[in-house]
Amino acid sequence: MIRGILKGDTVIVSDPEEARLLYTSSFYGKFIGLDKVKPGEVVSASSPLHLSILDAVYLAEKGSLEVVRSDGSPVHIDELREALASRFHDPSTVYGIYRFFRDGGYIVKSGLKFGSLFAIYEKGPGIDHAPILIHYLDPARNLTALDITRAARLSHSVRKTFVLATRDIDDLYFIGFEWWNP
Repeated sequence: MIRGILKGDTVIVSDPEEARLLYTSSFYGKFIGLDKVKPGEVVSASSPLHLSILDAVYLAEKGSLEVVRSDGSPVHIDELREALASRFHDPSTVYGIYRFFRDGGYIVKSGLKFGSLFAIYEKGPGIDHAPILIHYLDPARNLTALDITRAARLSHSVRKTFVLATRDIDDLYFIGFEWWNP
C-alpha cells in the first residue's frame, strides 16, 4: 500500500516510486515543482507527489493509500474527512461530485484556473484538454440567470462543456451547457 504524510489539508507521497505509480495509475496529485507531467516524463519525476484532500480521501477509501502523520502514527479516514470539511463549504456534495466522476473513469483535477470547481479529463492532463468544467451550485440557493450566463460565456470562451452540479438529499444533479454554433 502506498503511504502518504498528512500536511494540513493535503497529503504528500514522498517516495518517488510510489509517487510515480499513483500518478501513472490515474493522474492522482501533482508533482511538487513540476507542471503537467506527461506520461512519458513520469519515469524521470523524482519529486514528491502532492495529493489534494479529495484524492487522499478517495484513495484511502479504496484501500490504495495509507495516510500517516509526520511521526508515522496512522491517520484514520474520519480525520481525513474532517480535513475535507475544513476545506469545503459542503464537503459531502463536493466529494460526491468528485467520486461520481472518478468512479466513472474520469480524471478529476482542480478547475480553479477556469473559475470552476473541477476540470474533468477523459485521458489526462498533458494528453487531452479537459472537455468538462464542473461548477458547484449550493442547493440552498436558486439557479439564477447569472449562473446560466456565466456558464454560457465560460463554456464558449474555453470551448468546454460547463456543468452546474448540485445535490438534493442523496442524489447528485448535473446541468450541462455547451456553446452551439449552427
